[in-house]
Amino acid sequence: MTKPAVHFLVDVILLMAFITHLCIAVLVQFVFPKGTQAVGWSLWRLDYDAWSSIRFATLAAFTLCTLIHLILQWKWICNFITSRLSKRTGRKIRIKDGIKTIYGVATLITILTVMGVLLAVAEIQAVPPKPNPPATTTQHP
Repeated sequence: MTKPAVHFLVDVILLMAFITHLCIAVLVQFVFPKGTQAVGWSLWRLDYDAWSSIRFATLAAFTLCTLIHLILQWKWICNFITSRLSKRTGRKIRIKDGIKTIYGVATLITILTVMGVLLAVAEIQAVPPKPNPPATTTQHP
C-alpha cells in the first residue's frame, strides 16, 4: 500500500470508530434511564452495562486510531510547529528526525502519566455508598 492509501485507510477507520462511539453514547445517554434506574432495561438484548462496555470499547478503538493517526502525521506536526517557531523567532529552526521521535515518545509518556495519576487519584478518592442501617421492627403488644 502506498503511504497516502495507509493514511486514508486510518482516517476512514478513525471516522467509523468516532461515529460508532457517538451513536452508542447517544443510545446510552438518551434511551436508557440513568444509572441504577436502568436495571432490567434492555435494547436489542443488551442491557445498560453491556452498552456501557461497548461504549468504552469504541472509545478505546477511537483512541487507538487517533494515536495511530498522530504517529503517521508526527513528522508533519513537528514541521508545522518548527515552521511557526521559525517565523516567530526570525531564525530557521531544524530538528533532527531522532529528536522528533524522542519528543513524540516523551509526549505520549507525559499524557499516559497524567492519565494514570488522575485514575490513581480517582481510585483513592472514590467514596463507596454508605450501608443502609438495618431495618428495625417494632413489636406490638
